[in-house]
Amino acid sequence: MNRTPSGVPDIAGESYLAGDLHVDVGQQRVMRGHIEITLPNLSFQLLLALIRAAPNVLSNDLIMVHVWPGLIVSPETVAKRVNLLREALGDSAREPRYIAGVRSRGYRLVAAVSPAVRSTPTAGGSLSAPAVVTQPNELSTSDTVASEPQIVTRPRRIWWLVLPVLLAAIFTIAIGVRKWDRGHAVGAQAMSDNPLREIQAIAASARTVAVLPFDNISADPADAYLAQGLPEMILNRLSRIDGISVIARNSSFALPTKNIDSHEIGRRLNSGYLIGGSVQREADQLRVAVQLIDSAAGTLVWSAHFDRGIRDIFDMEDEIADQLAGALSVRLGESAPKPPAGARSANLEAYLAYLRGRTLLDRFTVAESEAAVPYFEKAIALDPNFASAYASLYDARMQAADQRREDLRLARLRHRHLIDRAIELDPKLGAAYFARAMWADEPHDATATSNNPLIVVRERDFRQGAALDPSNGRGLSAYADFLYWILGRHEEGRSALKRAMWVDPMSSGARFSDAVISLDEGGGVTASEQKTLQVLEIDPNFVPALQRYGSFRWAFDGKLAEAIQIIEHAIALDPNNPALRYTAVEVYLDIGEMEAARDAAAGTLQGAREVQLFSMHEGDWRRAGLSAYDEAGWTSDSDFCKNQLASSAIRDYALKTGELSRAIAFIKLKNYFGDAPLDARAIDPCSCQAAIHLSQLLAASGRAGEAQAVRRVLSSWLDANGTKFFLGGDRRLRAGVLLLDGKPDAALIELAESFRSGSYMHWWYTIDYDPLWLPLHGDARFQAIAADVRRYVEAQRNQLEALRREGAVPRRGGLAAAPEGHHSQ
Repeated sequence: MNRTPSGVPDIAGESYLAGDLHVDVGQQRVMRGHIEITLPNLSFQLLLALIRAAPNVLSNDLIMVHVWPGLIVSPETVAKRVNLLREALGDSAREPRYIAGVRSRGYRLVAAVSPAVRSTPTAGGSLSAPAVVTQPNELSTSDTVASEPQIVTRPRRIWWLVLPVLLAAIFTIAIGVRKWDRGHAVGAQAMSDNPLREIQAIAASARTVAVLPFDNISADPADAYLAQGLPEMILNRLSRIDGISVIARNSSFALPTKNIDSHEIGRRLNSGYLIGGSVQREADQLRVAVQLIDSAAGTLVWSAHFDRGIRDIFDMEDEIADQLAGALSVRLGESAPKPPAGARSANLEAYLAYLRGRTLLDRFTVAESEAAVPYFEKAIALDPNFASAYASLYDARMQAADQRREDLRLARLRHRHLIDRAIELDPKLGAAYFARAMWADEPHDATATSNNPLIVVRERDFRQGAALDPSNGRGLSAYADFLYWILGRHEEGRSALKRAMWVDPMSSGARFSDAVISLDEGGGVTASEQKTLQVLEIDPNFVPALQRYGSFRWAFDGKLAEAIQIIEHAIALDPNNPALRYTAVEVYLDIGEMEAARDAAAGTLQGAREVQLFSMHEGDWRRAGLSAYDEAGWTSDSDFCKNQLASSAIRDYALKTGELSRAIAFIKLKNYFGDAPLDARAIDPCSCQAAIHLSQLLAASGRAGEAQAVRRVLSSWLDANGTKFFLGGDRRLRAGVLLLDGKPDAALIELAESFRSGSYMHWWYTIDYDPLWLPLHGDARFQAIAADVRRYVEAQRNQLEALRREGAVPRRGGLAAAPEGHHSQ
């Protein structure tokens, strides 16, 4: 393959014929005749890897290296990507035209492959030829050898590193609306300037820089850590320059660039300038080459070489950052700013341990949060004054506790000394303020208004973090969620999220926050589901998105078997995550597999919610009701949303025991309905079911007028929001309202339509136990609905069994393989 003078492969003209396909690598385009086949990036990279290996077999391990460089993915992920590529090409695994599987070995391309002459691009689709910038290098020192100006056609390859994530609850929208309605924050400590206005003003590609990972050209591959550590240090220094945006490492280190030119890299990373280079180690000497590239023009702006001893790596980093800042200032027409010192360690081994811990922490899983802890502890042991390591250790400890559903108040007390020490060591460490804000204490009762002192302090820390570290994509995403959901300042929240997506465009976490917010902003479930899929395209193993997408397929689309497949994949990635296992329990119960549900629940500690759910499924109303009242199941502000069946259990218990007043007061308290007459602002997607139960209990208490008023408010809310938040699932809620209004005929029609729309969530409770429907159990129309539901669930069990036979879903609870087409409950 031809190479440019910089040693980079020139793939602009690389093109292949594979059967009837024309594959243009430079344009990332696949054509069949005059028809373009649109492929997502991962599918295109898989096809290209198979083409380049043809006719040889490409093992699963090699596919992972080519398609997911730097990531560890499961063979199941590879198989799914192969299936997606086959579907896009119209291929078949049984009669392959393009891709054949080789058992236990991998895959190979069976279509004939040959090089193709690339057609001349049309004027509209071509990039303008890059110009040569012949700017003298006035920044060189006696130690620095300036290279001749040259055309840069392609930067070097970037390995796909682990991306940051930000865990969000499935129904975050309801939690946010709840808190927004409690008031607006007042008394937050004012800063000299609004950090959001500042970061918005500089969020332009002409003033944005992306630092790419350097090439390791050392003889020893083990020296690759230097090619990642050095640009990381440079990035951190440059990010502290006022007036310049620096793309977060999670994006600039993650974008696979082997097949795209500098113009396209700049477009994808929102960057006007790219910084690349190489590192070569010979014994105790380091030789570093650095280039500054104008991504729009495709030209080399500045370059230099540095030779130092490895013990002088920090001095070298300072010099590189200073000279880069000077080169940028010349381009921007401003005086050269000197990057302030960052919060790094003077101990190289400590700094590298810290970087490895950050990579793990940014996955937002239980296992990887816990695995990050020893790295931060090692960094602190090597350098007891390393502020960033203390802040990240606090972040990791709190994140692991949150993922395990521990009491965060106790965890905060145990680990608070870590974040206090970080800020004591470096009062200007933005990441420390972000971490303290992310895991700050927050009231979980009626005092949780936005002018509560705890929330005011939290906003102050977020603002401080944004001002000190405006390129921290993880922190900005958390700030955006706080502004949007907690304070109800939607425009500011969107602005912060836009900034997070700008500085960290490959971030799964920021895009996931965008998917959650889209549920509230007119697009509803459909738009949110689509954006969640886009997150999984970036990172197929991003656990929060897997849980959310699996929940969508279960709750709104009625695809129970597919939902189990998705959730089980997430559990395989994060086996100690109790939220994943609870979701699996719910879906297994809906598909009629009690043993599998109990096996899924056995993976974590059993709490009040699990006891309540299994008790309701078994018809034990007493135990279910007592578990729903248990305060152990109400330890966070979002539990009213996570445990929507609780109001059903409390209602059932009250009707059986006559304890109506207690149930009414409890439902009002936990759903923040208050004692005043209910209005539509108090209703949200998580509390609408509770509103029906409240109406029924009020009616049973002889308060018919209040009960009817609640139903009117709920009906009004469903008219405005039902389809947006539930697709067709709101029809079961409407059916309940109609029953309480004494309209059973209309209620039965709505119930039937609800199931036809795909809403099978907790169907067994509605059909078998719900006291609203018990009087209609003898009605032939209700019996027909129940029979249809059970047939549908049986079909879903058949699909699940087929997935098990294919090895796509594990067998749980000692379930033996059933004969095809036969299942028993």
